[in-house]
Amino acid sequence: MKRKEKMLALLLAAGMAVLAGCGRAENDAGQGKTEGTKTEETKTQEIPGEDAAAKEAETVGAVPQVQTIPETLDRYDPDSGRWLIHTEYSRAEVSGDGAQALSKAVEAWSQARAGELEALTEQYAAEAAEACAFMEDTGYYAYSIFHSLEPVCVDDRIVSFVERNSEYTGGAHGFYGSTGITFDAQNGTVLEWKDLLRDEEGFCRKAEAYLVEKLSADYAEGLFPDYEETLAQMWESGPNWYLDASGMTFIFNPYELGPYAMGEISVTVPYMETAEYMNESYLPGRLTSCYGAGVYKIPEDGTACFYGSPLDSQPETLSIRLDGGEEECGPVRVELNGASTETDSFVRLGDAFLVCTQDDRVFLIFDADYASDDFVTFVYEIRDRELCECDCQEGLSLQGGVVNTEKLRLQMHLDVLGTYSGRMDYTIGADGKLVPDGERFQIPQTGDLMRVLVTTMELPVTLEGEATVLPPGSRIRITDTDNAGSAGFLEEESGRTGEIRYIRGDGEGDLWTIFIDGVPDYEYFESLPYAG
Repeated sequence: MKRKEKMLALLLAAGMAVLAGCGRAENDAGQGKTEGTKTEETKTQEIPGEDAAAKEAETVGAVPQVQTIPETLDRYDPDSGRWLIHTEYSRAEVSGDGAQALSKAVEAWSQARAGELEALTEQYAAEAAEACAFMEDTGYYAYSIFHSLEPVCVDDRIVSFVERNSEYTGGAHGFYGSTGITFDAQNGTVLEWKDLLRDEEGFCRKAEAYLVEKLSADYAEGLFPDYEETLAQMWESGPNWYLDASGMTFIFNPYELGPYAMGEISVTVPYMETAEYMNESYLPGRLTSCYGAGVYKIPEDGTACFYGSPLDSQPETLSIRLDGGEEECGPVRVELNGASTETDSFVRLGDAFLVCTQDDRVFLIFDADYASDDFVTFVYEIRDRELCECDCQEGLSLQGGVVNTEKLRLQMHLDVLGTYSGRMDYTIGADGKLVPDGERFQIPQTGDLMRVLVTTMELPVTLEGEATVLPPGSRIRITDTDNAGSAGFLEEESGRTGEIRYIRGDGEGDLWTIFIDGVPDYEYFESLPYAG
């Protein structure tokens, strides 16, 4: 219970450490265009406010570009050297024309959040030091905090994040939860749920009825007996919410509606259900009219409605889900207005986004996992009510990355000298293919001592342009790689940078082995971190 209370306090603090801006943006912009596999037109319910948004199509603004920057904290016992706690968290940065107020607000919120996590790390480090006095040293951290920020809805009106937190401070299991935070894209104000409404009573009535129906259908006997009372009371204290490609998504963390084993529950109330009660100034343009650019995450139920072009009088209906039936794996099936296409079989579907570019193109981007983070990323363009596959990249994933209208920061699975993954920026080309912004994947640097490679024999390298060898006992960190025979490194003691050339094994017995000057990589180092 102590861990639960601490984690709930951490989640609550996430919603309080914010800067309020001034004013409220009254920008009724809209959004753009699409592509795919032959489809039949189907009629769906129109969203109120469509005509008003169409009349002001000329007011479309620039879409902010969001990035998240990973940070780490590690604390060790000064006497024994034991690893007490490992903390990973993300800071957010915003750029783009006209985004100065938003950038300042997000930066201030992000810095305040980082300060809270740093303070919590120090507190837990002290507690871990006491606990470790009675525990065997495993060589691994005793406590941990993991925090990440995921942009889930970004356009010229609003920017919504989901903050995901988990911690372990001993015991049978840790605790985790998520918090939504949404900013006014024009002035940086942190928005409360009421700010998005023009009829609060009507919205609450409609949303609550939808939540009850959805929860009872999907979770049945697993919910606490008083879950409906909890839903009715949440409007007074303020719900935990964010916006995405389908609507307003409500988050219920473990223990709120059901036992820990039920986990976190998220339910999206579609824009179609509540748009008549909402303030049009904050409704995402492409999803409620025919105009504008933006990035919208598709929720877990895999459905979204959006307008494909200014000529459409009805929104298009998109569905994406893993079609495994009773099997553990199956194809990812994508349906657009009744017509469908599918991929090879995967174990799970990862993240999926609608990306509406400033030049009125619309893309569906998603990744799927064969198993154990063995991802493939797919790109479909939606044009003239058809789905067309543009790209399919093995090893590339959206996990831990950020999707924007201009650049996408994606993650490639690597197995290069103990590295697990590297990041690269991509743009979407004219043909819909992902175009890398460089030639080398950057390896996130952490304070994790397990990522330091200690040589046991002379290591052939190029150091600041000169071919040489590093002597035994040298300590290096891998910083980047082209994933094709070259890895950059940083020498810890001197700060010098260099390159290691390698080749991958191609035989049955050495398929997963990397060779340096004909010698397996593991013979050069005391140990190599598990790279997955």
